[in-house]
Formats: sequence, C-alpha cells, structure tokens
Amino acid sequence: MSITDETFFRENIVEVNKMVRNVLLGTIFVPVMFIALTIPGIWVVPHSYSLSILVYSLCSSILYSFLIRSNVSQVLLMYLGVIFSSIFVFLLSMDGVILISISYAFPPFVACLYYNKRLTRYTTVVCFILAVVAYWFRSNNADLVTYGFFTRLQYFIKYVIGLIVEYIFLFALSSYMSSRTHKTMQKLIDSYDNIDVAYNQLQQRTKEMQQINEELQETNERLDETQFKIIQFVAQCLGSHDLFTGRHVIHTQKYVEVICNELVRMGCYTEELTKKNIQLFVNAAFLHDIGKIHVPEGILNKIGKFTEEEFAMMKCHPEEGKKLLQFLPQIEDGSFNVIASEMAYCHHEKWDGTGYPRQLVGKNIPLCARIMAAADVLDALISQRLYKDPMSIEETMEVFQKSKGMHFEPCIADAVINSRNLITIIDHDFKVSEASTNAKEFEWWQRYHQGVNS
Repeated sequence: MSITDETFFRENIVEVNKMVRNVLLGTIFVPVMFIALTIPGIWVVPHSYSLSILVYSLCSSILYSFLIRSNVSQVLLMYLGVIFSSIFVFLLSMDGVILISISYAFPPFVACLYYNKRLTRYTTVVCFILAVVAYWFRSNNADLVTYGFFTRLQYFIKYVIGLIVEYIFLFALSSYMSSRTHKTMQKLIDSYDNIDVAYNQLQQRTKEMQQINEELQETNERLDETQFKIIQFVAQCLGSHDLFTGRHVIHTQKYVEVICNELVRMGCYTEELTKKNIQLFVNAAFLHDIGKIHVPEGILNKIGKFTEEEFAMMKCHPEEGKKLLQFLPQIEDGSFNVIASEMAYCHHEKWDGTGYPRQLVGKNIPLCARIMAAADVLDALISQRLYKDPMSIEETMEVFQKSKGMHFEPCIADAVINSRNLITIIDHDFKVSEASTNAKEFEWWQRYHQGVNS
C-alpha cells in the first residue's frame, strides 16, 4: 500500500468517525420522541423503556465525543462506533414495543463506509446475533404467544427463520458493497498515484524547459542588445558623414517614443501601439535616414538652398535606405526589419499625398512612417542647422497646427501639440548636452564651406 493509500483510508476513517459521532448524538432524540408521544397518548411506550434508551444514548454519544477529542486511536473509535450503533438498534427492538427489522442493516452499512470488508462482515454477524436475542425477548410478550396461538419457541423459530433469510441477503450485499467500494477507491488512488507521478515528471520537465527558455531568452536579449548596438554604431557612423544626422536620429528616437505614448493616452491605435511595438518603433528610428550615406557630404552639409539637382539627389535617400535595409539580418523575427524599412522609405510621405517618393495618401502610409514623419519634422524645426537657427517651441506648435490634415495625420499632430511641455524639456536637455560639440563642428563646417567657396 502506497503512502497515498494509507493517507486516504486513514483520513476516511476520521471522517466516518465524525459522522458516527453525529449519528450517536442524534439517537438521543429517539427516546425523547417516545416520551413526547406517550404523554398525550398518541403512542404507548413505557417510560422506563424510553429512559433506559435515553440513558444509553447519552452515555454512548458523550463517551464517543469525549474519545474523539482525546485523540484516541481512530481505528479503536471505528470499532466502538459500530458496536455502539449496533447496541442501540438492539435496545430499540428487544422489548417488542417497537417493531423494527431493517434498522439492523444500519450498522453493517456504516461499516461499509470504512471500506473494510472484514469489519463489515463481523458487524453483520454481530447484528444477526443481537437480532436473534432481541426476538427471543420479544417472543415473551408477543400477542400470539399471550393468547395461546403459538408457544414462545414456535413464535421465536417462525420469525428467526425469516430473519436468517434477511441476513443472508444483508451479509452478501454488505460484503459485496464493502469489497467493491474498497477496490474502486483503490483503483482511483492508483490512478491518482500514476497521475501524480506523471505530474511530477511534467513539473520536472517544465522546470527544465523554463531553465532552457530562460537561457535562450538571455541569449536572445544579448543578441538583441548586440544588434541594436550595431544599429547605433551605424547611426553614429552616419553622424560622422553629416553634421546633424547623427544627433538627429537620436533626437527623433526620443520624439517617436513621446508621440507613441501620447497616442496611446489619447486612445488612438492602442492595438497597434503595444509596449513591444513602441520599442521597435523607437529602435527603428535610428535607421530612418540610413539612405543619406549615399548622399555626398557637400550636399548634406550645404549652408544655402539646394539646387534642383541637389534636391533630387537628397530625395533619393528614402529609396537608398530601403535598399540598404534589405541586407539587415532579421531581428525580432523580421518585424523590426519591416518597421525599419517602412520608416526609411516612407517618412517623407505626407497625409494629403504630396510627399515623396510614392505620393502615398492617408493610412496607405504605414503608421510607423506617419509617426516618424512627425518626429523628423519636429526635430528639424527646433534644432540648429547650418542654414538656419532653431525655431521656438511656440512657432513649431503653430506649424503642426496648420499642417494638421495636410502634412500630418490629425491625431499625430495633436499628439505632438499635447506633448509640448515634455518636448520642451527634452529639447532643452539635448541642447545643453550637445552645446560644446555642436559649436565646434558648426564652426568647422563653416570654415569648410568658406574654403570651398573661395
């Protein structure tokens, strides 16, 4: 027998013992009922008989309850409970005032609840003996004996033969019930044990898989970190090619995050702008101007206005960026690559279809590119350039207000305007941290253009 078997059957004995205690307490009301019905004459039960049963019920129930609380052996209580209930049934039937027969089946059926075949058989035999004794006592006061129809022995034999037949069936039924229920419970416990073993094995496998997944996740995180460091490196390399593009991509990365979070707060694109996708948008912003690598430095850093030919060359950088990003290894199952490519290719498209390179209109422009376009223009307006001074936040917000529905999707323009205070803080921090480096590079490019022009 396994530990589970022992535990189950031990706990079952405890629970059935509690039920037997309640039954014994309930027997107190039987003699009380006899007395209550005898007083008004509804039923005639001798008070001495009722009181004797009452005393027995009180003593047996109190003793049994006391033993349960005293942590006596539960197995001992099991036997005592069956004995006490058998004696109670015997006392009810021995006087002949109350005609009972089927009640003798109660103790054997109680024994069945313990799933103990031996106890059930012993209880049935004991109950049969008690029933025979009770019938002998009852035969002394039977009406048929009193009026001379039968002798006491004839009456006794007549009823005991029927009792024997009843108890043969009771013995067979109770034995089968006890045996069958025990086997059934044993099978259930065995099945539970097998399930428990399988569950423990599954838990062990799950822990192993979790450990493997954690290791894979750690490896993937390191790989992602390495990939994005490479992306940052590429952006920095572009910064050495163009005075402002290197810082510009860092600025726009932050503004993309601000716009995305504000759109979510406004209840716009909440399904698309998950935390994961926002992070992908932010990281992809590093590469939106990667195509400028193919634009000559003299054009990128020109102080004056572009000629038509120079502007046409500048307008090629979205197409060049898309081509370059085709060679980027897949990141985040390729979803990052798609976003980066759409940002690079479409961030100069306009909501009203007047942008380039494909003149896309409205939501035909990918969401990431529409957000990137706003971040791109925002930084271009409030940042220093060789050909212009930075625009104030107030003037920049007016530009976004006027461009709503033309250059920018209305809700994206509103997200920029709503984020005015946060943008002001971010812009100030960028200007303070980049002031010294900006001044040196700006002076260098001015001397460069002066030398070229001379």
